[in-house]
Amino acid sequence: MPILEELSTEPLSKSLTPEEHQLLFDHIASQIANDPIAFKKLSRAVTATDFNTIQVRPQPGFVCKTAVVSSRNKQYVIGTVVYINICYAAAIPAPSLATEQEIQKALNAGPGAEYKVPLNMGKERTDQGNLIMDACIHPQAYIRSEKDLDYRLYIIELAMEYVEEITSVNLSREFTMPTIRSKGTIPSRIMRLPKPTLLDSIVNQLKKPVTTAKTWKLEADIKLLDNILTVLIPMPDNKNFTSWTIDITTDKLILSIDGTANTILLPNQVDIKSKLNTACYYKKSNLLVVRLQSIERRQYL
Repeated sequence: MPILEELSTEPLSKSLTPEEHQLLFDHIASQIANDPIAFKKLSRAVTATDFNTIQVRPQPGFVCKTAVVSSRNKQYVIGTVVYINICYAAAIPAPSLATEQEIQKALNAGPGAEYKVPLNMGKERTDQGNLIMDACIHPQAYIRSEKDLDYRLYIIELAMEYVEEITSVNLSREFTMPTIRSKGTIPSRIMRLPKPTLLDSIVNQLKKPVTTAKTWKLEADIKLLDNILTVLIPMPDNKNFTSWTIDITTDKLILSIDGTANTILLPNQVDIKSKLNTACYYKKSNLLVVRLQSIERRQYL
């Protein structure tokens, strides 16, 4: 659960358990685009009283049967048979909103994929030496997995990764799917879910426009050395630096941030076609460095 690990390095609230943190994030992510940084700031005031305790009865779906291939857990040795019941319940957060292209990117394990399917694991149990675990997803995700083989494989892989993390084993990716809806009876479970009023409050806060660029003041340090004009610009603390644009004319530099143009007049004319022209953003120092070829001024007799 990489998102949970990323957020838990700085606890959102000491009164919330890691599972409550993850459930809260999953609910928010199912309604708007994922924004872990904003979520972390806004949810620090959340307490255990902002959650409801409910009993969830997962409905059986399909079963994946595999085996342990390596283990750091003495209880589940190599060769232990593992059954994973893929079940569903409406109380589980729905998958995050995404286009079909974004979903396909996640199914193919593409770099930067953001589509996520929240999954809640029940407690591990055994039957005649076999390990049985119940992976519960939202009905929307289950219905698609019934019709889309690639999506079903994605859900199975996700469930396997959860099992491996919880039990400290590695599972074989060679598996079968028994013609049963569940291995044994899937027990009900108690879950702590965010209250609707809390979700509405956080969603409204996250949808407020960011005003970082409006409070930033342009200050540029310009130096000329060996016909190279160097422009040093301290930038706003903006994580969306890939949206910044730079336009260069012979006598000015135009820097656009969040749609606002900022003009810097240059003391010398520059060659806009020169291959020596560069623009680099140094994230650690938050500094934009633009180097431009100055046109040498010649004096004629």
